[in-house]
Amino acid sequence: MFVDQAGTHKMFDLVAIGNPVYDIIKTPFVESLGRVLSGCSVNAAITAKKLGMKKVALVGCIGEDFERRFMREMESRNIQLMIVKRSKETTGFKLKYLDFSGNRELEVLGLSEGISRGDIPEGVFNTKAVVVGPVIGEVEVDVPAAFKSRGVTVFLDPQGYLREISEGVIQHCSNPMALEACCESHVVKPNMLEAKLLSGFDEPIKAAISIHERTGAMVAVTLAEKGSVIVYGRRAIIVPAYPTHPVDPTGAGDVYLGAFAYYLHKGLGAEEAASYASAIASIKVENIAGHFDISLDEVARRALWIRSRVKIKRLR
Repeated sequence: MFVDQAGTHKMFDLVAIGNPVYDIIKTPFVESLGRVLSGCSVNAAITAKKLGMKKVALVGCIGEDFERRFMREMESRNIQLMIVKRSKETTGFKLKYLDFSGNRELEVLGLSEGISRGDIPEGVFNTKAVVVGPVIGEVEVDVPAAFKSRGVTVFLDPQGYLREISEGVIQHCSNPMALEACCESHVVKPNMLEAKLLSGFDEPIKAAISIHERTGAMVAVTLAEKGSVIVYGRRAIIVPAYPTHPVDPTGAGDVYLGAFAYYLHKGLGAEEAASYASAIASIKVENIAGHFDISLDEVARRALWIRSRVKIKRLR
């Protein structure tokens, strides 16, 4: 999956692109003490780094209000930070979960500036893989296209292309730019709502097949407590979730994507990589935001449980 010539030196193993966010999180179980670090690109990068990926970088825009704090948090994790723009404010949301199934309201607390191809330093393209993870459409479609044209494996979370702001609150919406970004990616990871917006289907496998056929990408649809579905070629891989007691589902899909990218990078097949990604996501939901430790032994134990229950459906 990783498009890289043997013996070719790359500056980075993984680059994550998308604005960091500082959120206020309230679930039926816990509430954050003030604003906590999150964001698709951030959570994916941190996860890959925790698992052992050596050279990880993050590209985004941030406001002066959280810049120093963010720099400290990235430095402590040994993630190279490239702030391409400084904004008046940092992107952030007030997340209020309405039930135990992950349905939530997102009130906008701040928005940073956008990221286009011209904002990205040339050295950043010297990477084996990139995770493109906008939270509210801040990454232009020319960004994944530029990486793909250079032979970089592109992992996309399309969530930010399928959101708009209405009266200070995030709403989901269809957007042609989302499908265009998917076409510039090798792996696309929507949740079920996003998959429906992209495909028009509300059944996971049908939605994944539709997106795969229209884009050529491997499609991984995450389904919260129901696990995930991977469609690639003529196979649908049905991956269960590990049974657990969720405290905060915020960022679980981001963590899944970062782990999926890491294990594909290691050379695992989609079934194994998805089993590990699902295992790590199950650990994440037991903790608030992205602040959790990973025991590789526990990850392996849960992944083995999941892998033994994976089902393969042959597609016509």
